[in-house]
Amino acid sequence: MQKSTIYPVNEVLNLEELADIMGCNIGSFPSTYLGLPLGAQHKSTEIWTGVIGKFEKRLATWQMQYLSFGGRVTLINSVLDSLPTYYMALLPMPSEVIEQIDKIRRDFLWKGNREKHKFHLIKWEKVTQPKYQGGLGIKNLAAHNKSMMMKWLWRYNLEDAGLWKEVIIAKHGRLNQWCSNITTLPYGVGLWKSIRMLWDTFDQNAYFELGNGVLLKFWTDKWLGNITLQEDFPDLFRIAQDPNSIIAANREGINWDIRFRRNMHDWEVNDLVDLFARLQHCHINLQAADKLKWGHQKGVYTVKEGYQQLCSRNPVIANWPWKLIWRTKLPPKVVFFTWIALYEACLTQDNIKKRKIQFPNRCYMCKKEVETPRHLLLHCEVASELWSMFFCLSGINWTTPLTVKDAYESWSLWKVDKAIKKIWIMIPACIFWCIWLERNKRCFDGESTALGILKTRCTENLFSWTNLYPAVNAEQLQDFTNSLALA
Repeated sequence: MQKSTIYPVNEVLNLEELADIMGCNIGSFPSTYLGLPLGAQHKSTEIWTGVIGKFEKRLATWQMQYLSFGGRVTLINSVLDSLPTYYMALLPMPSEVIEQIDKIRRDFLWKGNREKHKFHLIKWEKVTQPKYQGGLGIKNLAAHNKSMMMKWLWRYNLEDAGLWKEVIIAKHGRLNQWCSNITTLPYGVGLWKSIRMLWDTFDQNAYFELGNGVLLKFWTDKWLGNITLQEDFPDLFRIAQDPNSIIAANREGINWDIRFRRNMHDWEVNDLVDLFARLQHCHINLQAADKLKWGHQKGVYTVKEGYQQLCSRNPVIANWPWKLIWRTKLPPKVVFFTWIALYEACLTQDNIKKRKIQFPNRCYMCKKEVETPRHLLLHCEVASELWSMFFCLSGINWTTPLTVKDAYESWSLWKVDKAIKKIWIMIPACIFWCIWLERNKRCFDGESTALGILKTRCTENLFSWTNLYPAVNAEQLQDFTNSLALA
């Protein structure tokens, strides 16, 4: 008992005497037990102080290390997002805490651990979108928090014998077999109340597997398609004898026996015919119970699929070439820069001027035009030479698209030999990267590289990256890159 602690609620007059008898310590609220807070308001920002401290402490261990942007993304996804998991699975994260943690993540992504100012090139709302929606795949904390809390709604339907479920039902009552009531009690219910509020979101992607029809309601549960029969046949629902009847009550032996309060009008008969046509293919299994399912594949709720459902509400960028960015063997830093380039957010002089920093704007490569991402990466005469080098190889006549995104996407549409397809789709990123390195060299070091050497470096980079594809014939690849260098 020496490791045990007694916690008084309100005033306990003989507390010290009780502690001596039991041989334990005296504690006070708020406290922690198994890593979770006790006696604190579940929406309080104070209980998240330890989580925020862990973020800052973990970052401090990387202070003297140089990390590329690609490395920072990896660390944020694999380490930083895993730190508050224990709390996020149970407690709703206050918006103030989300903002504090997001500020740490934003600063780490764009600045690393450097104290000097760095521009944030892409809005955080875009950064935290999934890759297929144009983001970096860094988790949205609010959506991740909700997806983890919705796991309890799934467990509520699986664990009939759980003590925790008995407590929930005793305090909140049942709405139906699948979820509890919405309680209005002022005290002691806030934790589950926050979870229960997510039921409508959870239910949007849930469906039922028909068993014996004892648990499912005929009109108001989604057991026959993605919407309820109440929504599909509203006129019939209004005249149903028992709108809350279960499926089994609408059966007579092996036949359907749906009862209504009155005889039908002519315009309602067609709806009834359609309803019976829908029911014709439904079969009741008297040996199986009705079950709640979720999703579209295995029918099992996972935090990953819940998160994807929440993110699916985000606006989608049309034709975003996410597979061409992320499903390649490009180095992470090149992938990251390519992602920024497709948003035309790299720090060219025109983008710097948008941040209220004024200076003469001239392209460092050609010294003729203003420097914009489109000009630098596509239309500058130096960039055009690199693009032409690859065109000459395949005999392609290509009109350069207007935007960087369109150029990147249209490049992949050309039909090339299957043996070099994986190499071919890496060429735009290789050109972007080589141009950007050369641009920065001219900007910060005042040095320039001859065009012939720049072409050679571009092909050397491509060759080194394609060595990661063991299935590619080395001699064929060498001939390919040599011909590019001579173009």
